[in-house]
Amino acid sequence: MPQAMKSPAVIENAPESPVDTSDVPRVGARELALALKILSAGNGLLLPVVTLSDEDLRRVEQDFWQISPRARVRKVAVLLRFRSFLAACQTRHVSDLIARHGQMALVIALEAAANMRLNAKWGFNPVKMARAMSEALAATADGFDGQTAAA
Repeated sequence: MPQAMKSPAVIENAPESPVDTSDVPRVGARELALALKILSAGNGLLLPVVTLSDEDLRRVEQDFWQISPRARVRKVAVLLRFRSFLAACQTRHVSDLIARHGQMALVIALEAAANMRLNAKWGFNPVKMARAMSEALAATADGFDGQTAAA
């Protein structure tokens, strides 16, 4: 299959090649959650609205590199997405949603960060991330309302 036809989501069987930082491959939300759990030092999922030091980020990267059984390219993609996720959580739109909706918004933000297009130089578009989170939160609320009405 030509290079242009390969799915960016399939990097498990890809040869060891450098990660294209202009379009970082998609990863699993659980992998990002693992990095967040390492950052939280096992105290549940820490809300990533505080500014972190480079030492904290290095510790997460070193621990993730040791713990994760994935290929090198996949680990790099997860860590690039994780750094961009933390930066997006510092923006007003995303941090407000996380503050307002708590753990549910954090899980949805991790899912969005795992699947959104990412250019490592520019990071995630925080407006698009906030919109994706708002839509998912609204869909979740509609789902709960429908279950309550049916009961």
